[in-house]
Amino acid sequence: MNVDLLKIVAVGSGGFIGAVFRYLISAFAQSQLPDSKFPFGTIAANLIGCLLIGFLAGLFVLKSWGNPEFRLFIFVGILGGFTTFSTFSHETFLLWENGKILMSLLNAGVQVIFGLAFVWAGYQLVRLFS
Repeated sequence: MNVDLLKIVAVGSGGFIGAVFRYLISAFAQSQLPDSKFPFGTIAANLIGCLLIGFLAGLFVLKSWGNPEFRLFIFVGILGGFTTFSTFSHETFLLWENGKILMSLLNAGVQVIFGLAFVWAGYQLVRLFS
């Protein structure tokens, strides 16, 4: 395997930034409904991340933005660190395990359906303003 230090630094620094923003967004969203056991913070981070990845993918594809290292920094680093599929899966599992079957299914449905819709919407924003 050919290791490119610039690419590793791009992904690692982006991941740090994305993870910090995920924590801040998630904590803020959850603080707005402090008594809720529903994972609104994770939903907020994932849906914002979906909108951003759709929008940025649109810019990169339709506007030919960025070099490979910058794309890694944004997509794998920042957005990979910002969105959180493993947390989503764990929270959905815990809802199910605790007998909150409907909330578990609602959480999964909201994040998957709206996540796809937000990626599409972000991409369409680029087309709209092109």
